[in-house]
Amino acid sequence: MAKSWNFELYIDGKWTSGEAGGSIEVIDPATEEVIGSVPEATTKDAVHAIEAARRAFDDGPWPFTKPAERAAALIRLAEVLESRSAELRELIVAETGTTGFLTDYVQAGGSIGMFRSNAAQIEHVVQWVEAGAPSAGPGGMSGTALFREPVGVVGAITPFNFPFMLNVVKVAPALAAGCTVVLKPHPWTPLDAFMIAQAAEEAGIPPGVLNVITGGGDVGEEMTTNPMVDMIAFTGSTATGRRIMANGSATMKRMQLELGGKSAQVILDDVSEDHVRTIGFGGVLTHCGQGCILGTRLLLPEHLLDAYKEGVAAAAPAVKIGDPRDPSTVLGPLIREQQRQRVEGYVASAHEQGGELLTGGKRPDGIDKGFFYEPTVFIGNNGMRIAQEEIFGPVFTVVPYSGKDDDAVRLANDSIYGLGGGVESASTARAFNVARRIRAGTVIAQGVDRTEMTAPSPGDGQGPGWGYTMAGIGQNGAFGGFKQSGIGREWGHHGLEEFTEIKSITWM
Repeated sequence: MAKSWNFELYIDGKWTSGEAGGSIEVIDPATEEVIGSVPEATTKDAVHAIEAARRAFDDGPWPFTKPAERAAALIRLAEVLESRSAELRELIVAETGTTGFLTDYVQAGGSIGMFRSNAAQIEHVVQWVEAGAPSAGPGGMSGTALFREPVGVVGAITPFNFPFMLNVVKVAPALAAGCTVVLKPHPWTPLDAFMIAQAAEEAGIPPGVLNVITGGGDVGEEMTTNPMVDMIAFTGSTATGRRIMANGSATMKRMQLELGGKSAQVILDDVSEDHVRTIGFGGVLTHCGQGCILGTRLLLPEHLLDAYKEGVAAAAPAVKIGDPRDPSTVLGPLIREQQRQRVEGYVASAHEQGGELLTGGKRPDGIDKGFFYEPTVFIGNNGMRIAQEEIFGPVFTVVPYSGKDDDAVRLANDSIYGLGGGVESASTARAFNVARRIRAGTVIAQGVDRTEMTAPSPGDGQGPGWGYTMAGIGQNGAFGGFKQSGIGREWGHHGLEEFTEIKSITWM
């Protein structure tokens, strides 16, 4: 019998079953066993949560606290979560089916550090006041100052693929900025959000500052249309993002939208055959391909195609599919049967459009429970559905091209998306120059096939005034997309400042 996690809604500092008559059962995607339940919130519950957040923002004290006070509260919250890290990890594996290193670095413990990094940002990085020099005139002294203020009530809506990390990436900077939050996790993965609520309560976050509710599209509609909500922070599909923008336009809500992607991994023509044999399945082995920024298109020079095929044939038998709790497992399950059927639909479309199947393309033999699917590689062209649409499954599309840099850039940019990408070359400089031309928010330029080594610098790369110890994800940089991959940025001080407004005050 699987362990069970059961929670009530968290509204205005109280745990409540709300108006709901029913509940949402959460299942383990690897075993299909029920692992917990939460009440199914109604639109009335959503309104109650929004009202609580509105009161907490308008009446305080949270928005009026000093940055150091909010920082201390966020650190207390992080400490509570860290003390429960073992249970949190167990819950997230059961809830998402994630495996190995990804669980620790992204899904679970590696995300807690965002509370600490945002605490540091508001104390030491964000410039809350920019004061201009006063001037004297016939009417007396005058001057102007700029102030950053919290944007207000934030409606945070998160998806199923990296639920804890994405809950934290919304909640941590919003709270740090002085906002109040209504968090609605995906109905398939709601449990870890309530562990954040428990930690906030224990850390002394005032009532109404963080509210956690459940629900489906009707609750999301209420959050995105309610005039008491000042901002929507959403991660999910581009189609849903368009609807949220339309809903929020009536009240001119601020938007932070992290949407879909179809990231291209570009191989330039100076890369060796030996390196190409190591590429394998690209990003789709990561969380069974359920990631918006994963490299799911490989743009490969035609003369390297045979070497790539040899590499895939050698790599495929080594991919262990199964229990995500087993450290040797490489590929866990998709989140639900609906997602597996979606993947199967895309595989069928690839066959219909003339794609060449290299490996996979079916459910694995001998696994009767869980929503598993084999890692799948097709060779095709950039106009195929599997090369243009976000699949959210372990399907990798290889697009052969001439090897000319201009063709690589054209194909990489031939997409409605612009979230991520990568360029590999024997020359880092060449990779960098091509990366500059790709219209995406995060591009990795990598020099490969290189053998030279450098000695470590004193301090292991740290220095007087710079350097940090990597303690997880989302603490530095700026994550977000071009084109239809979204609006705004997450992570670091850029992500925190999304939750602020700039006010100019002139006195005289």
